[in-house]
Amino acid sequence: MADIDVDVQAVRRLEAAAKGVATSLSALESQITSAGDIPDGAFGHLPFVSDLLREKYAEQVTGGMELFRSGHDAFERVGGALGGTAEAYERNEQDIDASFKAIGTVMPR
Repeated sequence: MADIDVDVQAVRRLEAAAKGVATSLSALESQITSAGDIPDGAFGHLPFVSDLLREKYAEQVTGGMELFRSGHDAFERVGGALGGTAEAYERNEQDIDASFKAIGTVMPR
């Protein structure tokens, strides 16, 4: 079995970075949503063409928001997973230390 050395602090830094991106994306969401609010007449006043253009634009905005939210959710999940990974490594190290201490207390000197 290969020795694996994990820098838990590096994992914590990655966790913080991923959560920071998710927070930044949350702050941008309202601005992006407002980009989809288009005033009446923005696509002209031709009955059929204006409605068609408005519908196509709304579809693009909706699709973009779905992708945006997916990206936000992905960064939140990555941040959470990295946090869980760091905690697992820390618990493992604590368990190993406790095991060695327990062995040391029962071994004669």
